[in-house]
Amino acid sequence: MFEIKQLRYFVAVAEELNFRRAAERLHITQPPLSQTIKNLEEELNVKLFIRNTHSVQLTRAGEVFFQEALNLLAAAHQSLSLVRQADAGEVGALNIGYSASAIFSSVLTSALAVLLERRPLLELQLHDGNSLDHLSSLRSGQLDAAILRSDIANESARGLRLHFLGEEPLYVLINPSHALAKAEHLFLSDLSDERLLLQPTGKRTFLRHQVEYLSERAGLSLVNTLEVPDISSMLCFVTAGLGIAVLPKSVASIPHGLVSIPLADIGSSRPLTLVSASETPVVLELEKLVNERVKS
Repeated sequence: MFEIKQLRYFVAVAEELNFRRAAERLHITQPPLSQTIKNLEEELNVKLFIRNTHSVQLTRAGEVFFQEALNLLAAAHQSLSLVRQADAGEVGALNIGYSASAIFSSVLTSALAVLLERRPLLELQLHDGNSLDHLSSLRSGQLDAAILRSDIANESARGLRLHFLGEEPLYVLINPSHALAKAEHLFLSDLSDERLLLQPTGKRTFLRHQVEYLSERAGLSLVNTLEVPDISSMLCFVTAGLGIAVLPKSVASIPHGLVSIPLADIGSSRPLTLVSASETPVVLELEKLVNERVKS
C-alpha cells in the first residue's frame, strides 16, 4: 500500500509536470523523487507519467490517480486536524454531571457559553443525577466534571479537584397571591399549613435530603407534600397554586413571576462546587473560566 509521502511526491510532479521543479518544491533532490515515483508505479503496476528529455505528461491512469491522490491527501489532512483538535479539546464530548438544583448556576452556564463559543465543534453532554452517583462517575472516568450543591466530605473528594462557586441559600417560592407573599423571610415552621413540593424520594437528591433534615429539626411534618419530577415542573405548580417550593438561590434568581423569600432556618445554605477529575485541556479551560467568574 502506498504511503502519504508517495502521494505528496506524485501530486507535486503531476502539478509541476517537471521533476526538477517538483524536487525544489518538496525541498529534496531529484534522484529520491524519481525513485519514489518509480516505486509507486511498480506498486500500482501502471505507468503514471510519460517522460522524455523535453516534457513530462500524465498518462490516462495518472490523471485518474491524480484526483484520487488529492482526495486521499485532503482526507488525511482532515483526519490529522481532527486528531490535533481532539488532543486540544476542541472536538469530542465534554461530559458534565449536574444535580437538578445546581444546573441553574449562572457561574457555570456563562462559563460553558464562552467555552462552546471558543470550541464550536465540542459536544456538550449533560447528565442528571445525585451527588453520590456523580462522584462515582467522576472517579470511573464517565464524567469530566460535575456541578454539585452539597457538602462534600474530604474522603469523598480525595483525588478530585474542587472549585467553590459560592454559597447557595434556600428560598421559599410562593405564588404572588399567597398570604405569605409579603414576608421578608420565612422559617420552615411557618409552612406547617402549606403543601410542599418536593423532589421524588427515589432520586436521592441532596436538596430533598436537606429539606427533610431542616423540616425534622424545625418540627415540621412532611405529611402534606407533593412529589414533582423536576424543578421546571415545580415552578409551574407553584404558579398554579398547587403548593410551595423550597429551592436554591440560583433557581429563585431566574425569571418566573413568583415571589422568592429567603429561608431563615440555620443550615439552609450549602456550597455550590464544580468537581472535576479529568485534566484534559477543555476541562482545565472550563475550570479557569469558572474561577474567573467567581472572582469577578
